[in-house]
Amino acid sequence: MKQIKNTIILTLSIIGLIVVITGFNTPLNESNQKYEVVILKLMGKKLESAYVIDNGQEDKVRAGLTGDEALEYYLHNGWEIKGTSVASDAGRFSVVYTLTKAN
Repeated sequence: MKQIKNTIILTLSIIGLIVVITGFNTPLNESNQKYEVVILKLMGKKLESAYVIDNGQEDKVRAGLTGDEALEYYLHNGWEIKGTSVASDAGRFSVVYTLTKAN
């Protein structure tokens, strides 16, 4: 009887341990979240281009903002910088910001 009790406790302990370990390794399901994306290309304080991509549709936006103003506007309105890169066009260097916001 004691051996059956110990076997049951050991089995339940192993199952509990497996559940805990796999719970830490399971990635968050982000497939249900949709993101809007903004791409800003700045050369100094000049906003060279700005695109909003939402549901696969790309729209060019300017709104009369300079580069710094555009970046600050998006950051203050809940957007996050997901990446930056440097672009070169005819010897001029620009910084390209990729911003995202969950819908």
